[in-house]
Amino acid sequence: MALKKTLKTIVTIAVIALNLVGCNDNLEYKFNGKIGEENVRFYECDVDSKNYLEVIKSDGSKVIYCDLDNDLKLDCLKITVGDNTTEYSSESQIPNIDEIFQKARTQFDNYLAKITEIQTAPINK
Repeated sequence: MALKKTLKTIVTIAVIALNLVGCNDNLEYKFNGKIGEENVRFYECDVDSKNYLEVIKSDGSKVIYCDLDNDLKLDCLKITVGDNTTEYSSESQIPNIDEIFQKARTQFDNYLAKITEIQTAPINK
């Protein structure tokens, strides 16, 4: 039992360390701020070359959009509401996954467009 707890602690520390050290802001979409009432962060992990768009909604729920192959196309989704977190993959066979991903892809693309609009605002004045 103690060994299992020790291994769990080591894995948790390793995951936190990778998240702190291995992830940085993507140069094209580097963003960490507000869009409307939502806190939005776009970053890339050097460790796995994956892009993440993290959105914390005004109600406290969180959605993480994942681009697994660095092509700015949505591959997976992680939704947290309260203490409940659900992960979805575009390859999943669950019913309605196409509808879920269609909405999520639209949201992902809209956030990227808003980030670009915010970042290029000085040029467009």
